[in-house]
Amino acid sequence: MHTTSVKFKKEGQNDFYPTLKQRVNNYFEENNLSRYANTAYFVKIIVFIILFFGTYFNLLFNVKSLWAIYLSYVCLGSLVVMIFLNVVHDAAHEAIFKNKRANLVLVHFLEIFGTNNYIWRMRHLESHHIYPNMFGYDVDIKQSKIVRIADNSPYLKFHRFQHLYMPLLYFSYTLNWTLVRDFKDIFDDEMGPKKGVKHPVVQVLILLGAKLFYFFYMLVLPAMLLPVSFWAVFGAFIAMHVTSSFLALLALISSHVGENAVFPQANEEGKMDHTWSEHQLIVTSDFAPNSKLVTGMMGGFNLHVAHHLFPTVSHIHYPAITKIVKQTAHDFGVNYRSMSLGDAMLSHWKLLKKNSGVDAGTILNEA
Repeated sequence: MHTTSVKFKKEGQNDFYPTLKQRVNNYFEENNLSRYANTAYFVKIIVFIILFFGTYFNLLFNVKSLWAIYLSYVCLGSLVVMIFLNVVHDAAHEAIFKNKRANLVLVHFLEIFGTNNYIWRMRHLESHHIYPNMFGYDVDIKQSKIVRIADNSPYLKFHRFQHLYMPLLYFSYTLNWTLVRDFKDIFDDEMGPKKGVKHPVVQVLILLGAKLFYFFYMLVLPAMLLPVSFWAVFGAFIAMHVTSSFLALLALISSHVGENAVFPQANEEGKMDHTWSEHQLIVTSDFAPNSKLVTGMMGGFNLHVAHHLFPTVSHIHYPAITKIVKQTAHDFGVNYRSMSLGDAMLSHWKLLKKNSGVDAGTILNEA
């Protein structure tokens, strides 16, 4: 295996990021705070975890009516996303506990949800976080022929309708992750900047085992125990994925792929004309930054700039860090962007429309 790399411009001692880090360090020291999770964080995630398992076992042993079955599955879909954003994501960045093994235990919720933590951590930590929005490096923006995210990508005739069909396809996001994406990744020899990757056989077996277990406890077992047909349970299962896909995409598409998204590329020598920290602000924006509800439910995903600049800090500290980021960005003339959640979703739709091949001048008139 070999890894291709990009060289970002070096930060000077008194530049934006060193100054920002010093200010953030001062914040933790002056307030005598740990960078890891605090009591409020653990109360929140314990509630989410109890609600998930409580809802599941209540579904199996207490729920009888069809509407209650559907409601239970919708709740499970919502809680899967809450646990992923609040628990798995922080754990993958080793931001909950100082002990790395303790964090790794919580990352295994991905296996409970029918996915694979090994593959996802490689995608997220070794590709997306180092090279966000860089084609060929950031796996999360690796384009399918179905969608045209960047205007320099090949244009196919059906892309003219992508602003109509992609919002519908997005509702299958988590189901596609479970049924398709993990398999494509585990049998592919490329992962962003990594080429010639050979995944351990044990990880293939873990992936297969996790998926079999997931479909058994989420689909087969309920169909065996509940007083409705298999197809009724299957419909509720699909409703769960529609719910989880919608909530997941609220967080995932709102931070990097808006109307004014840019996809920087290195020059022929593999060098960038800006620093790594500047890159994070160029390709990342916050949404609903002042909403405590959104921040609490989405695990700080809405404060995504702070996360990309300080990924190993628990999201419980993002509101305070974001204030420091905004002030420091202002001091250095660095562009910090934020918008409402509604504006962020609309902005992504405008990106799809802009790159659909239709004259960009018609976008605002139809939005």
